[in-house]
Amino acid sequence: MNNINIIKCNRNHSEIISDLIIDLLKDFNERSGSSFVIDRNSIIETTNKLIDRETFGCYVAFENQVPIGLITISHSFAIYNGGDFGIITELYVDKQKRSCGLGKLLLEKAYEFAKQHNWTKLEVGAPNKSEWPRTIDFYKENGFEEKGPKLRLNLK
Repeated sequence: MNNINIIKCNRNHSEIISDLIIDLLKDFNERSGSSFVIDRNSIIETTNKLIDRETFGCYVAFENQVPIGLITISHSFAIYNGGDFGIITELYVDKQKRSCGLGKLLLEKAYEFAKQHNWTKLEVGAPNKSEWPRTIDFYKENGFEEKGPKLRLNLK
């Protein structure tokens, strides 16, 4: 990989972020049979709602000024977890750039963001282990431990 630059994003990067999130969702839909609704305008709107929050971080990796990956991290807290901690909410690397070390570089940005906010832990909601074993292995190779499945209830 040549000329990699990872930047902390702001509102000016909303369309770039949204396009990478769309790629992430398409990949997820294709590989796991998920049915994420992909509405670019809605994704841009959500990005704009989150991007200015102090406890939300988004980093995009560029190679020769072309966006090739991103990571987002946000704040959470729980008594069992010792208070404040961070959650990696999205991590995406372009299919052609995977297994080249870019994911690790993006994780390092999330670690820096967490440390700036004095968070002592990071969590990630990883996909199904049987469908995405490389993803689980990636996180484990970078120090994460399996702590069980995550469940979700949509309130809309």
